[in-house]
Amino acid sequence: MTSTRSMEGSGGGKNASTADKLHRGRNVQLAFLMQGWGQFFNQVVLIILLLTFHSQAKPPYTTTSTQWTYRVSFATILPFTLYLIYYRFYKVRYADATLSLSKKRLNTSGYDTKSLRMAMSHYWPRLLATAGGWFCNDFFFYGNKIFQGQFISIIAPGKNIMTGWLYNLVNIGCSLVGYYAAAWYIDHKFYGRKRMQSVGFMMDFICFIIPAFAYSSLTKHGAGVKWFEFLYFFSSFWNQFGPNAITVRTGLYVLSVMMPMLMPSHFFPVPRCSRMLSCFHPIDCSRLCSSFGKTWRPCAYNSV
Repeated sequence: MTSTRSMEGSGGGKNASTADKLHRGRNVQLAFLMQGWGQFFNQVVLIILLLTFHSQAKPPYTTTSTQWTYRVSFATILPFTLYLIYYRFYKVRYADATLSLSKKRLNTSGYDTKSLRMAMSHYWPRLLATAGGWFCNDFFFYGNKIFQGQFISIIAPGKNIMTGWLYNLVNIGCSLVGYYAAAWYIDHKFYGRKRMQSVGFMMDFICFIIPAFAYSSLTKHGAGVKWFEFLYFFSSFWNQFGPNAITVRTGLYVLSVMMPMLMPSHFFPVPRCSRMLSCFHPIDCSRLCSSFGKTWRPCAYNSV
C-alpha cells in the first residue's frame, strides 16, 4: 500500500488517495502485477542456478548443488531488500509523523464499537459476499499452486525438476498476460471491475468443471492431455484477469471489502466510511476466509 500511494502521488483532504482517480485501479494493479514478474524472475534464477551448480538439467541432483541452488536463490533478493531499507530510513522522511497527523485529522486512528455494530448488523450481506469472494478465489487459486506438480506430471509424465520448472514458467507467463489484461480493463467504463470479476469467476468455473467430469478422457495420451494442458494454463490467465485482481488486489486498496469491488465505495456513509473500513478490514481482509479456502482445498482433494 505504501508503494502504491507513493507511486500515485500525494495530496491532502479528499484528493489524498490518488493523483489520477480515473486510472486508480490500473495504477494499483500495475503495482501488484510485480508479484507476477517476481515469480517469473525467481523461476528463471532457479533454472540458471541449477544449471550453474549442477552443470546439467537431468537428475540425479547432488546435495551440494541442491543446497547452493536453494540458498543462493534467496540471496539474490538481498540487495533489493537492503536498498528498500536504505530508501525507507534515509529518503522517506517524516512519513510516520505525516501518517499520524492524517489519521488524527480524519479521525481514523483506530476502531470503534459503533461502526463495528453497524458493519455486522446492516452491512453483513456485503461482508458475507466479499468474504465468500476471497474464499472462492483462493480455493482454486492456491489449489492450482498446491497441486501443480500433479497437474504437470499428467501433462509431462516422467518429468524431472527442470521440466516442471519450465512448465511453471509457461504458467507464470499466462498469468502475466492476465495481470496486464486486468490492468488494461479494470477502469474501463463498460467492462470494469464488476464484469471482470464475474467473467473471471465464470471462466475459472468452466476451466475446472470440464476436467472434473472428463478427467479420464483428458488424461489420456494425445489430444486429451493437450486439452488438459490448455485448460490448466487458461485457468491461470482468467484467475489473474478476474477475481484475483479484483477480490484481492484493488479491493484492498480502493475499498478493502465492498463485495470486493462489485459495489462502489460510496455505498458506505461518507462520514463514517473510513471507520467502517477499519472495522471490516480485520474481519475480511485479514484473510481468514482466504486462509480457509487455501486449507480446505487440499483436504477436499485428498478426500475425493
